Parts: sequence; C-alpha cells; structure tokens
Amino acid sequence: MYVCSLLTMRYFGLSILFISIFLSACTNKYQKALKNPDNRLKLEMADAYYKKKDFVRAISLYEQVEDAYSGTPTAEKILYNSGQCNFGLKMYALSGFQFKTYFENFPSGEHAEECLYMNAYCAYLESFEPELDQTDTYKAIETFRIFINVYPESKYINECNTYLDKLREKLSYKAYRTAKMYYNMGEYKSAIVSLKNISREFPEMIQKEEVDYLIVKSSYLLAQNSIQTKQKERYENTLLAYDEFTEQYLENSKYMNDAKEIQQKALFALKKINQKEKQ
Repeated sequence: MYVCSLLTMRYFGLSILFISIFLSACTNKYQKALKNPDNRLKLEMADAYYKKKDFVRAISLYEQVEDAYSGTPTAEKILYNSGQCNFGLKMYALSGFQFKTYFENFPSGEHAEECLYMNAYCAYLESFEPELDQTDTYKAIETFRIFINVYPESKYINECNTYLDKLREKLSYKAYRTAKMYYNMGEYKSAIVSLKNISREFPEMIQKEEVDYLIVKSSYLLAQNSIQTKQKERYENTLLAYDEFTEQYLENSKYMNDAKEIQQKALFALKKINQKEKQ
C-alpha cells in the first residue's frame, strides 16, 4: 500500500510537471506570436485560438492584424470572429457594435443575417432590470424591430418575438411600479394618468386587471379628497371608470366586489351632492 501511494504521488507529480511545461510552451508560443511582425502568422494563430474558444488570446491577435487586412476579403472573417470572441467574453456592447458594423459593411456577407440578429440580442443582454434605467431596453426593442423588418422570414423570428415580449414586460413592470408609487403616495391624479397609459400601452401585461381596478379606486379616492367644487365631476368619472372595468371583466374578477362597493359609495356621494344643490 505504501508503494502504491508513492507511485500515485509520483504519477501526479509528473502530471503536474507535464501540464506546467505544456502551459509554459503555449504561453511562449502566444507571446512570440504577439511580437512577431508577420501578420499572416498572427492571423493563423488567432484562428487557431478562436477554434479552441480561447477568446482572450484570439481577440488580442485579431486586434493586431485588423488594420493590415482592412479592405481585403479577410477583413470580413476577422470582424465576424472578433464579434464572436467579445460575445464569448460577455462584452456585449462591444460585440453588438462589431456585429452591427459587419452587417453595415458586408450586407451580402455570409453572416449578415446572423450579425444583425446578434446585434439585437446583445442589446437585449445589455438591458437592465426593471428597477433600473430602461434606455437599453428601448434600444433593444428598436434593434429587434429593425431585424424583423429586414428579415421577416428569418429563422430567428420566433426568438425575436420571445425577447420582444420579455423586453416589453420589463417596460410594463417599470411603468406599473411607478404608477403604484403614485397611488401609495396618495398622488391619485398622477396615478390615474399613469395607470391609464399602462393599460393602453401594455394590454398584455400580467397586472392588467389590477391596473384597471386601481383606475377605479384612484378615481374614487381623488374625488373623496378633492375640494367640494370638483367632487361631483370626479365622482362621475369614478362611475365611468367602474363601467369600463365591468365591461372588460366578468363577475368572477377578484376585484369585482371591491369595485361594486366603490360604485355604491360614489353613487351615495353624488346623491348627497345633488341634494345639497337642490336646497
């Protein structure tokens, strides 16, 4: 058993030694390629590293030769491979720019359709969560729409529609959070405007029923907290909001009982106002 342990230790020791020698040789080979003035050799090395998915080494070599091959047929391959390297390294903004540049420079190229799609997909990956700024979300939506207009029969259309749905979901949730913030702060006038905009712009959103109910409730609370001269009109608006809500949702809506209670309160408030006006 002791002999076996010694043999095992020697085996692992030799393995580590061979691995170290191999890695050292690879590093030396890479360093020599970086310093070599022969662009053809650098390109061959870059392609070899690219095939191995060693994107860090591949991209550094591609960057060194891209100017030398500018204006040649090889430039198309270098630009495409560079975009894929940066994508593999999760440098989505840079890779998206390179994919877009490829499409603009080589609209009939082998990878033109893929690159325009990848430009949109990179923009999607750069989009922040709903709680943060959504500038990149709007950008991603626009790039996907451009792709769909250019390639309406593309094999990527289903993916584009899926990502567009996810991007719109981010925007709708962002808008929903803003409207709920106004509501929770008691800023009912602003809440109504925001809620109506959301309902109109995102009819497919998950929170659509809640949003439409909150329009009814916000309308009532706005009327209730208004000065007397504005209450009648705002209670009437509450009833209009209630009618719109009941037209869209069945009796089994989880908000229906609350909506009916609000309607009754608004009717009662209007009745009192009308009685006062007659006196």
